[in-house]
Amino acid sequence: MVRKVRIIKESDLKAEVKKLRTRFDNFINVSNAEWYSLFKEEIRNSIAIEGVFTNRQELMDVLEHNKRTNKQKAAAILGYYEAASAMYEYANNQFKENEFILRMADIKQIHTLLMRYEKESGAYIGPVGDFRKNDIQVAQASFKPINMFYVREAMELLIKWFNENSKKKIYDDVTLAAMTHVWFETIHPFSDGNGRVGRILLSYILIGHGLINVAIKGISKKEREEYYNSLEKSDPCFNQIHRLIEKHKKFAPMDVDKIIKIKDFVPFTQMISGLLKEAINRLEGGSLTNIDKEAILPLRDLAKMYDYSQDYLRNLINRGHLKAHKKGKLWYVRVHDMATYMNSTSS
Repeated sequence: MVRKVRIIKESDLKAEVKKLRTRFDNFINVSNAEWYSLFKEEIRNSIAIEGVFTNRQELMDVLEHNKRTNKQKAAAILGYYEAASAMYEYANNQFKENEFILRMADIKQIHTLLMRYEKESGAYIGPVGDFRKNDIQVAQASFKPINMFYVREAMELLIKWFNENSKKKIYDDVTLAAMTHVWFETIHPFSDGNGRVGRILLSYILIGHGLINVAIKGISKKEREEYYNSLEKSDPCFNQIHRLIEKHKKFAPMDVDKIIKIKDFVPFTQMISGLLKEAINRLEGGSLTNIDKEAILPLRDLAKMYDYSQDYLRNLINRGHLKAHKKGKLWYVRVHDMATYMNSTSS
């Protein structure tokens, strides 16, 4: 039996995101508890694709308890958090001002923020925010990263091609974001961190075009294989372009479009569209935007809604950071007070 794939229209996705913006004072920001919950899932999944596995409690220990139980995990979590949260807010502001473009400095900034903690801990010894000065191989990849001497040339072409296509709307925005992610990964411009930079870049572009960030699933082996397989189907055209660049062929953006086979990007584009729909549905059905701010809830319900552990919230109460009162053996918290705490952590 052939499984039918539902085609999700980009216009429908953008319309739904537009409605969400009217419900949130500050849509893409860690002070928005529902978006923050989604963002934490993105962090967990993206670093898992790179082999760094963490559960929700470990994630909160690093982000909210300031614990450093595992140096590698802490560096990966904090780096992704700082890079993605900063760049997503920046892209959102660019979208609101209708000024979104992609610049070389933006991509380098993602890498700078992402790798900062790994550099400080000694886990990463390469340059931060600068392109590699060596040739690399990607294990089990169907592509060969471009020769180190042509990294900048390839990146300049990618950025020029992206900005022209973004302006001319040759491809829809989801497809363009997906294609840019694939091209970036085949260039592999940095010594390390390319996968995470590329996934942040993907969401950065989506947000800049009026959509939201996505969490590419990567915690299970099956999820990682689905992601890699969809990328592999899209690699050949850029692999061809890079081999020609290494032979000194000069490309204009229109030359790139002649080599691209749009059908090769359908699986990955459909994956991204599905993840966008999943994230939007979660925000649309979010209990936090539908509840009275003066409502008083038991701690267990509040913990579930805000994706915190009860132990963490009890600790906040005991330290005087979160207002609460006790009835019998249960703690109760006013929703407004929880929102106040969330705002204080993001300032």
